[in-house]
Amino acid sequence: MNHVYFGIDIGGTKTEVSLISIEHPLGHLDSGSASFHAHKVLVRRRIPTERNHGHRGFLSNLKSLIQASLTEVGIPLSSIRGMGVGIPGSVHPELQQMVQGSIPFFKDLDLRAEFGSALGFSGTMVFENDANCFALAESRFGAGADWARSHHVSESGLCLLGITLGTGVGGGIIMNGELIRGRRGGTGEIGHISLKAADRSCYCGKSGCAEQFLSGPGLEHAYSLRARPGQRVSGKQIFELARSGDPFAVSTTESYRDDLLQFLSNLANLLDPHVIVLGGGISLEDQIYQGLENRLSESCFLTSDPPSVLKNSLGDAAGALGAAYLAFSENQGEKAPS
Repeated sequence: MNHVYFGIDIGGTKTEVSLISIEHPLGHLDSGSASFHAHKVLVRRRIPTERNHGHRGFLSNLKSLIQASLTEVGIPLSSIRGMGVGIPGSVHPELQQMVQGSIPFFKDLDLRAEFGSALGFSGTMVFENDANCFALAESRFGAGADWARSHHVSESGLCLLGITLGTGVGGGIIMNGELIRGRRGGTGEIGHISLKAADRSCYCGKSGCAEQFLSGPGLEHAYSLRARPGQRVSGKQIFELARSGDPFAVSTTESYRDDLLQFLSNLANLLDPHVIVLGGGISLEDQIYQGLENRLSESCFLTSDPPSVLKNSLGDAAGALGAAYLAFSENQGEKAPS
């Protein structure tokens, strides 16, 4: 087990720890080969995040989870090559601090120092936005990698946009095989692109943000306005009601598909990716994909050969896997993401 890494995916409600073995693909990384990395998940465990306990209480719980994972496979912490940690927020790529995010107690902490001290770990540690981790995992191991292999596109040539449609809306951008972070880690905060002017206030202080329409809560709110004011029905139930012919659910899901189309066409015009991979709970609904690529072709500036829009293949394991891959990449001396 020479290439074993911890991938940690911290969410608002749950935190996942995975112990993952990662290997280089066959052939040299710069050879232009369409080969991609191989991996094996050795252990996967979860705990509630319990944000009310503060960062010290959280790190104490995380340490126990890591120790239990190591005990399960019978290896010491000293044999772990690195840890990657996905956080729901923008992480400054140089300072490794969370600049902004949904778990306030992480903001402005020296993450490497705090985690390293609390966990007793002095090896490679990398912290990254969770949607970036999702995009990386799908580009290296998941739906994006499968698409690239079938279309003879190399890992170093793949342009992919990963979008999470869940409690919020997040994005990760892979251009020519590299994760794009921006100067403060704020690249990919696509949930706060304005989708509709002067409509629905957002917690970020603006109004009309895409997250207010394309997230799970946004979908639920839209249905409640049409059908049951003051009563929330889950996104999954709304799609089920639409399939059964409920007129309010049908109009809600069709409006959602229209908003999603506009959102994706704007992003496709900006980024021109090979593929867009969708994650999060709403991505599991087959209805949102029906006719989407044809409509996208009509909506994009470059009307021919629109991006393929794919359901993710890694599920909720993607965040931890992408985080582990970042630690692997840094440890192996690969070209650092931008």
